[in-house]
Amino acid sequence: MGIFKNFNEISVHFSSCINTKVTNESGKVVGKLCDFFVDYEEIYPIVIAIQYKRNGRFFYINWTDIVLFNYKNIVIKDSAEEGHSRTYPKISEKKVITSILANQFTEAIEYPPLGKVILDKQIVDTSGKKVVRVNDIQIIKVGQFLRVTHAEIGIRSMLRRLGYEKITDGIVKLIRPKSNYLTKTQLINWKYVHAIPNRNIHSNVKLNLTNDDIKNIHPADLADILEDLDSYGRGVIFSGLDARAKAETLSEVDEDLQSSFIKNESPEEAAKIIEEMDTDDAADILHDLDDDRAEKIISNIQDDEHKEELQELMVYKDDTAGGLMSSEFFEVRSEETKEEILERIPQIFDDVETIYDLYIIDTNEKLLGTLPLSELLSSKENIIVKDIMNTSDIKSVEPDDPWKEVATYMSKYSLLTVPVLKDNEILGIVSVDDVLHWLLNERS
Repeated sequence: MGIFKNFNEISVHFSSCINTKVTNESGKVVGKLCDFFVDYEEIYPIVIAIQYKRNGRFFYINWTDIVLFNYKNIVIKDSAEEGHSRTYPKISEKKVITSILANQFTEAIEYPPLGKVILDKQIVDTSGKKVVRVNDIQIIKVGQFLRVTHAEIGIRSMLRRLGYEKITDGIVKLIRPKSNYLTKTQLINWKYVHAIPNRNIHSNVKLNLTNDDIKNIHPADLADILEDLDSYGRGVIFSGLDARAKAETLSEVDEDLQSSFIKNESPEEAAKIIEEMDTDDAADILHDLDDDRAEKIISNIQDDEHKEELQELMVYKDDTAGGLMSSEFFEVRSEETKEEILERIPQIFDDVETIYDLYIIDTNEKLLGTLPLSELLSSKENIIVKDIMNTSDIKSVEPDDPWKEVATYMSKYSLLTVPVLKDNEILGIVSVDDVLHWLLNERS
């Protein structure tokens, strides 16, 4: 049995090991176990040392110096060299990094203890794409060593930490002997665990959350994760994204939090993010900033067209048609043909709010007519737009119309989009998505 003599369990719970007595071969008590040091550069980290406490001071012993390990007693060699530190010197030899967590310790001089990094902390489950709090850590015996395999979440692991697992199990067995609680353990495979740093992590550790497992999460899922984190965790993850990823994620974040991300960016970096966003979404965020801050950000935007569109949108209150509208819409000329328009769609698809409707304008940006794309597509001939466009009873709103009036108007006529006109010049369009969040916020 070797090191695990009289220890029959295959898996080891971190919480069950805490405060286990540590003695040497001569029987002298050297302390009580308080944590483990692991090699974070492995996908399932191997335990390389244990940390124990004696008289208020922290020490560590290499795993290879342990003679016996179980929940009741840990025995170390009399000849073991005791290290005195809260951290463990990082293994210096070069390895193939396979763990998500490993990327967070690439510049670390020393490893922090496992529990300090993970236990009771928020983590990102990159498989389930959610934020959870870890109550315990599952470790398994592999030969004469221990490896970390899972983070444990949920009420059962919490009760174990508090020392109430056996009592609770007994009560549940009496009341509901077939309860899922008794058999179901909530585990997250370690390869999907991504720690969120906090201010209490040792200063020698630099956590770098820029790996692909975070970057490749869909912006909507990443936004949900950020909303569940505290401000520090949000900032760390958000700062590791590039400008485009920040823009895509910011568009999905709850409206009440959006401006808080921009506030922490320099005007230059904020401008790069804003430049990657749709102008209507960007204008909504800038409206929530003070005027000086918003002006500094806009002045740093390099794309002159984007800057000009934003400045136009900023003139209107964000709860009006002008504030809601997007200046990116599918505009065509009356003399264009079906084939010409279809050739243009792939070129402009990513740059417009929607292509449900075509807006036919003259050289002065005056609206001449509208045409549903579906009607153009259903035409068998290579028809000219002016021959089928709608020029009478064009449904539109004005830039100062309140959002409620816009929503009512769109509902009345079953409109997916509506143009915003001023002196018959089309300034932009409001889509049903633009008014939806106002309706949802009012009802919540």
